[in-house]
Amino acid sequence: MKILAFDIWGEYAHFKKIYATTSALTYAIPPKTSLYGFLGAILGLEKQDNKYLEAFANKSCLVGISLNRPLIFQRLGINLKAELGRKKEGSPPKPTLTEFIHQPHYRIYVSHTDLELYSRLKNSLQQHKTVYTPTLGLASLISNFAFIGEYETDIRQISDFVPIESVIPRRDLIALDTNSFKHEGCFIMEQSLYSLEMDLARNVTDRDDIILERKGSPISAKVNKFYTIDGRNICLF
Repeated sequence: MKILAFDIWGEYAHFKKIYATTSALTYAIPPKTSLYGFLGAILGLEKQDNKYLEAFANKSCLVGISLNRPLIFQRLGINLKAELGRKKEGSPPKPTLTEFIHQPHYRIYVSHTDLELYSRLKNSLQQHKTVYTPTLGLASLISNFAFIGEYETDIRQISDFVPIESVIPRRDLIALDTNSFKHEGCFIMEQSLYSLEMDLARNVTDRDDIILERKGSPISAKVNKFYTIDGRNICLF
């Protein structure tokens, strides 16, 4: 199986959690469904009626995500446009507290069953060309990207603990090596209700919890399956 690897980064990112209420909280990593939009922007896939999602239907696309930089969260007050009748005339706007990831930097791994689309994506990444502007969750949070390489890999299954250098879907996790945390100072985070797939009406059809290490360090774990890409053990989902 062929895999494309590329980095994405920016000054800020915000991937709103669905269960956030008073303040807008962010996932630590881009949801897989957000990455569909990112790839669609690069390729120039049709946005009207969410047709770009057709290119990723039926789980035709696998992705993996690694942290290239430790996560830094910041909460900033954002002045949102007031709706008619929602505030008194002449009263100052009340900032909405919003959580951002400061200077995020991720490595993304992508495989696709559509070889023509895969080839177009590879060429666009290599030439650093996009049709639309890729962003990190919000239209104002513009993202840069850089092509890393193309790799051949196959699924691997090992019954012992292995160092996983990517986020881990809970459905693939068998056990964590808790002994390694004591010596290596790991900071494990869990992202709940992470969206994996959605239909053309933008209804999320598949969710899972995601395990990650906040500094981007490898996680010693037993997993159902993984892929070795450029010397790194990566979970694709």
